[in-house]
Amino acid sequence: MYDDGRVFLVAGYWTKLKKAFASASIYVIAETAAVASSLAKRCMPQFQPAGTMSLTEVRRYVAYMNRIASGEEACLMQEGGAPRAGGAVPASQVFVVVGFSKTHSPDRDPIVAFVVANSDVEAAMLQRAAMPSLSVSAATSLPQLIALQSRMERVAKGEVPALKEQGVIR
Repeated sequence: MYDDGRVFLVAGYWTKLKKAFASASIYVIAETAAVASSLAKRCMPQFQPAGTMSLTEVRRYVAYMNRIASGEEACLMQEGGAPRAGGAVPASQVFVVVGFSKTHSPDRDPIVAFVVANSDVEAAMLQRAAMPSLSVSAATSLPQLIALQSRMERVAKGEVPALKEQGVIR
């Protein structure tokens, strides 16, 4: 079993298909996010990494989003979005929005925000309205993130293939 901090999802796109926005994700076992991104690029020269996320980060986001869904935490909410009794909202309406500041260099860390909205598009638009300098890369719902966490846990256990630092696919 691999340590949660060493299991990464490297998201990006295939350069030959960039105009078609053909995105891809690769699981990598590495010491750091930079090594994971570099390994993905080195093993697959046509792959352009756009961001990395560790299993540790995914677990943290899921825990926080569960607190938002239960009404224990507050976040940016779409106008007209009414929480249920006790402040709870449906898990499918809790999103994590990831983007980059247009005013900083692209190698900076991404900006992560949490939003309650009806869809990923509405979540991205709401966050962009709150932060006009944000270039949104992705908006993912709590159920989608829980499914990702499950897949990454399978990678950590060795049940799902991933790139390793030695360049060997297990």
